[in-house]
Amino acid sequence: MQHYEHPILIRGHYQIVALSDDATYKPDNVVGYAIVSSSGVRLRHELRLEDAKMWMEKLIEEELAQRRERNELTR
Repeated sequence: MQHYEHPILIRGHYQIVALSDDATYKPDNVVGYAIVSSSGVRLRHELRLEDAKMWMEKLIEEELAQRRERNELTR
């Protein structure tokens, strides 16, 4: 089934979208949350907003660690 995506939080190259069966956003109709990349790829699905936020933070931390590592290698 196709769910409608409603942006909730955007950080860096990622966003959390609320998923619902209705095109109009209503908090009571949310069936889950997805972490989506800037290119639109759904990276993970969670039932709770808190869990989605945790995963997004983890992705951002990993991305920052990779950047730091690349910067150290180029010095």
